[in-house]
Amino acid sequence: MLPFMNFKNSIERIKSRRKQLNYTQKDMAELTGLSERTIRSIENGEVSTSIESFIKILVVLGLEISVQTKPMSHEKGESTL
Repeated sequence: MLPFMNFKNSIERIKSRRKQLNYTQKDMAELTGLSERTIRSIENGEVSTSIESFIKILVVLGLEISVQTKPMSHEKGESTL
């Protein structure tokens, strides 16, 4: 699971948006160039897919993700490298 995303909510939003647009999983496969199996796996919350595949789906559905900074317990304003 990607740590910067609430994955379960993202999956529900993807399914909801697909249905709102009246796309089937087969439609999504054709529009993204992914297999129906991949679409189904993502919608079932199986996270073994690549971020690239996930983003293809978001683009077709007109959705986006954002990355936000989450303070870490060891941060003191100095580089750890």
